[in-house]
Amino acid sequence: MANIRKKLNKDGSISYEIRVSNGYRKDGTQITVSRTFKPDPKLSGRQNQRELRRQVELLERQVQGGLLPNANMKLDDLIAKWLKEHAEKQLKPQTIYNYKKLMPRVSQALGHLPINKIRPVHIIEFYENLEEDGVRLDTRYIATKALKTAIPYGKKGEVAQAAGISSDTVRLALQGNRVTRSTAEKLSAALHMPLKKAFTAQPQAERLNRNSIQHYHRMLSSIFSSAVRWQLMEDNPCSRVSPPKAEDVDIEFLDETQIAKLFEALADAPVQYSVIVQLALFTGCRRGEICGLRWSDIDFDNSLLSIRRSLTSIPGQGQVFSTPKTKRSRRCIKIEPDAVELLRDYRRYQTEERFKVGSRWPREIEIMGKMAENDLLFTTWDGHPIDPGSVSSWFPGFLREHGLPPVRFHSLRHTNASLLIAAHVPVVTVAGRLGHAQASTTANIYADMIQTSDAAAADALDAVFSRIKNDAQQSG
Repeated sequence: MANIRKKLNKDGSISYEIRVSNGYRKDGTQITVSRTFKPDPKLSGRQNQRELRRQVELLERQVQGGLLPNANMKLDDLIAKWLKEHAEKQLKPQTIYNYKKLMPRVSQALGHLPINKIRPVHIIEFYENLEEDGVRLDTRYIATKALKTAIPYGKKGEVAQAAGISSDTVRLALQGNRVTRSTAEKLSAALHMPLKKAFTAQPQAERLNRNSIQHYHRMLSSIFSSAVRWQLMEDNPCSRVSPPKAEDVDIEFLDETQIAKLFEALADAPVQYSVIVQLALFTGCRRGEICGLRWSDIDFDNSLLSIRRSLTSIPGQGQVFSTPKTKRSRRCIKIEPDAVELLRDYRRYQTEERFKVGSRWPREIEIMGKMAENDLLFTTWDGHPIDPGSVSSWFPGFLREHGLPPVRFHSLRHTNASLLIAAHVPVVTVAGRLGHAQASTTANIYADMIQTSDAAAADALDAVFSRIKNDAQQSG
C-alpha cells in the first residue's frame, strides 16, 4: 500500500511524495521507493488527482514487478556499473578502451541526468552537438628541442627498441611530425623524461564524422539495454533514435604494378616487417591477427594457416591477446607455395636471432590469461610480443620513401580482396578468407570492385558468345 504525503514547497506550490514499501533489510529496517508528483497548474484539480492516482499505481506496479527506479542514479553512475558488471566481463579489452575514450563527452553532456529522466530527445540533441564544428579534440604531440637533444646521433635504433616502437617512428618524431599520446609517452619513458618536457601538446579541433557518432550510439545503446535488463529502466531511449547514416569510406588498395614495386622495395625493409607485409598481401588477414600468429598455427605439410587470436596494444596494459574479431574470424586459410616458402625462410632466420639473444628470450608468454610456449612468429628483439602499432607507424613512411602511395597497412587487406574479386572468386569465399561475419559485409565494403569485376565478366562472356556465333555461321 502506498503512502502519500502532501508537501508545501518554498515557492508556495504543492507536491506529493509517494512512498511504496519494497521489503526489509537484514537489520529489519524497511526499504522504501519514493517518487515526487507535482500537480500541473494548467490542469484542473480533478485531472491532477487522477494523474496522482496513476502515478501511485505505476510505482506500486513497478515495485511489485521488480523494477526498482532509483531517482538518485545518474547516467554517470549507470556507466560505472555497466563497465564493471557488463563490459569488463563481456567485451574485448580493445573495445573497452575505445569506449572509455568516448565517455568524457557522454559524461559532460548527459552524465548528470537521472536515468529515468533521459528521453530520446536528449540523445538526439547529443548527436547533433557531436556533429558541430570544433567538438572533436584529438591531441597530438610534437617533439621539443630537449627530446631531440636527448637522442644522440646514431642512437635512434636503441631508443626505438627501449620504447617498443619502430625506428621510423622515432625518426619522424625527430623531424617534427605529430605523434599520438601513446607514442609520446613511450618515447618519454624510454628517455626518462617527463612528457611535458619531451613533447608539446597540440589539440586539434575538427568535426566528428557520422561513423564516429555511430560508435557513441552503439555504446549508449548497450548501456541502456543493460539497464533495462537489470530493471533499472523501463525502456532504452536509443531504440527510438536513428543515428546518422554512415559516411562512405574510400577503400584504398594497391594495383598490380604497385604490388610488384612493393615486393621489390621489401628487400630494403627489416626482415620481420617484410614478412608481415607479405603475409597481409597473401592472406588478407588483419594486422592484429598476423602479429598474434604462433608457429603452431602453421601447418606446413598442408599449406594451412589458422587464425585463432588477435594481438592489440592497449595503453596502460601493453600487448594484449584476445579472441578474433568475430566467430567467423576464427578460420583456417589455404596459403600458396610462395607464402609457405616465405614462412620456412623466416623460421630459419628467427631461430638464428633467438640463439643470439639466448636466455633473455622468454620460454613462455601469457596468452589470454594462460601461460603458453613462446612460439610467436613476430616479436621484439628479445622475444616479447610485438606492438602492432609499430607496423602501422612504419608502413606509410616506407612506401613514401620508395615512391609508392603512403596507404595504411590495412589497405593490404583491401588489396588482397581486390585481387580475389578481380579473379572472380565468389563473394562467399572471399568473405570466408577475410573472416567477415557475413558475406553481405564483404559485398557492402567492396561493392564498387564487385560491380567492376562483374562488368568485366559480362564483357568476357559477350566475347565468348560472339565467337560461338561466328563459328556457327562459318560452319553453316
